Amino acid sequence: MAPGPHIVLIADDDRLVRESLGDAFDAFGWEVRIADCGTSAIQVLERQRLDLLVSDVDMPDMTGFQLLNWVRCHVPPQPPVVLMSARADAALGRTAIAEGAVTLLAKPVEVARMKSVLATLFH
Repeated sequence: MAPGPHIVLIADDDRLVRESLGDAFDAFGWEVRIADCGTSAIQVLERQRLDLLVSDVDMPDMTGFQLLNWVRCHVPPQPPVVLMSARADAALGRTAIAEGAVTLLAKPVEVARMKSVLATLFH
């Protein structure tokens, strides 16, 4: 990991989710980039190396799974990807992990849960 603060991209079409997660990551000492859709997320990913991608599963222009697949094919080295969904359940969680995500978090995402995921990934 490069020195300096970690950089996270939060991709979600819900402004309140972007803002609340952005505030949480800012409090964790991270630099935050935001995208309101998958296409915007790809534009950020093409310009900048990231340490983490946090993406909603359900966005208007593409799913979080489609974005994850794009990252796997186009972004070396691939940052860890955390997916989140308001309809998270065990089956969707298994699918997320099988597709290459680190985990699937239920929305609304609890700050303590995100902090736990970060502690595991960036110990």
